[in-house]
Amino acid sequence: MALGKFDEYQLAKYRGESTDCKMVDLFNLVHPAPNDAQRETYRKLMEGELKSKDTWESKLTQAGQEAKTDEEKKELKSQAWGELVGTGKIGYFALLRNLRNIFEQADQATQATALKLLTDERRISKSLVLPFRYLTAYKAVEEVAGTQAALEAICAACDIALANIPKLDGRTLVAVDTSGSMQTNMSDKSQAKRVEIGFLLGAALAKAQSADFMIFASEAGYETIGPVPALFQAVSADRLIGKYSHGTNFYAIFQKPNRAYDRIMIFSDMQGWMHGGAPDQQVAEYRRLHSCNPFIYSFDLSGYGTLMFPENKVFAVAGFSEKIFKIMGLLEQDKEALIHEIENVVI
Repeated sequence: MALGKFDEYQLAKYRGESTDCKMVDLFNLVHPAPNDAQRETYRKLMEGELKSKDTWESKLTQAGQEAKTDEEKKELKSQAWGELVGTGKIGYFALLRNLRNIFEQADQATQATALKLLTDERRISKSLVLPFRYLTAYKAVEEVAGTQAALEAICAACDIALANIPKLDGRTLVAVDTSGSMQTNMSDKSQAKRVEIGFLLGAALAKAQSADFMIFASEAGYETIGPVPALFQAVSADRLIGKYSHGTNFYAIFQKPNRAYDRIMIFSDMQGWMHGGAPDQQVAEYRRLHSCNPFIYSFDLSGYGTLMFPENKVFAVAGFSEKIFKIMGLLEQDKEALIHEIENVVI
């Protein structure tokens, strides 16, 4: 049924020739019945004749293959970008990933159009691009001369993408780890550091929730989140690196607060063993001192699977998308909400 919804462009783009399980393998497994409009497309796929002709990858590849000189190659690529961007055929994620190429290879008119598409609220809403993708794009574009307008547009687009963060009831504390281990990149393929991702998500949440913002390393302290875009907070995070030394002291998160919170959200790689272990006693003392019992969300930015303190009302979270707020709402009503959601699935 799903395959019946795909047109020739989609089947060609996602035919998966370099993967273990190709689109043609799926067709051989399920034998979809084509209607009259699809019959020729299905035949091309099964006989290996279906090719991507109108994707940004194919357009740029074709330009490179047709050129006889470097100057001609440059001109053909500029024309290809002009067509892809000018007609709006390029998808939002592809646009974000290729901003650097556009600013290196396309003319100024195409660059200006690209920035309009980048900050289009409708496109942003449909794209569901995760926040860290904007940070990756920012770092790539930052290396190209004369791209200040592009950097500002990426910041603006990221703020638009984060604008729909729902308001949570009660008081919230956001705590971001700035220790030495957070200075490493998210992966071998990413230019974004873990501390930058933590700042981006933390600053966005702090602004959306009117929450208190704290950074911690060997010690902890409150910081002010200004009105500047959340992405700019991330790329300028270096200004606070080392302010509280370079260790990772989870005790400080609960010793520093001077008020009661309904939830505490921690962004860290969860590699903190100062003082010999988990902050169970400090959490208990914080609860007693301020007569509160907050939900604690532990966002693991490294995926090591480490949970610093497996306590009641402490939830380990990996990854970050708009669905996290639905999950938080469920968990604050029922700690086994996710299990119940799975049990309610009818197979």
